[in-house]
Amino acid sequence: KGFTLIELLVSLALMGLVGGMLAAGALLTRRMAERTERQSATSQTIVTAQTIVRSRIETIVPSARFDLEKPTVDIAGEPGRLGFLAPALPAAQPTTVRRYRLVRTGSGQLVLYESPDLSIRVDPNGPGEPGWTPTILLTGVRQLQMEYFGAPRGERERRWHSRWTQQPLPPELIRVRLRFDPGDPRQWPDLVTRPA
Repeated sequence: KGFTLIELLVSLALMGLVGGMLAAGALLTRRMAERTERQSATSQTIVTAQTIVRSRIETIVPSARFDLEKPTVDIAGEPGRLGFLAPALPAAQPTTVRRYRLVRTGSGQLVLYESPDLSIRVDPNGPGEPGWTPTILLTGVRQLQMEYFGAPRGERERRWHSRWTQQPLPPELIRVRLRFDPGDPRQWPDLVTRPA
């Protein structure tokens, strides 16, 4: 009539085991929630960077240059760098045409440089020099690769090219690819956008 000491010890051990399992489950749930939150923040950073890059490329102003042998648009497209003219971001008022450069810096940052000065006082090929304002879009970028789709001057076949300079028209499409440092879990889906 009652519990023996052995039965009492076994029931206490079982209650301790259940309590430990509940504590481990709560800890695992918290870690999973933190991981999901970090992944969501990382994904949001990439979505924001892609939105900014897309909005600038889609609004390229195909301004003609007449200082070269043949009239060309003011777009300098290379594998790791893109220079172009586009309206200012909506936050910058009044809206005027500005010069932009999308590059990867030596420290692994994806940077969109902006210069409101289109005159010769600002070196158009020198982002990072006085007159340029940097916007750091991402860090930890190992490689930036851009390609340009279209038929350049003298060719009839439309295909992807690694360079687009001194052409009469903007490329039909621009593809931006990024690779991050090894071990970085972030993924950059190829960004393919159509300039104006």
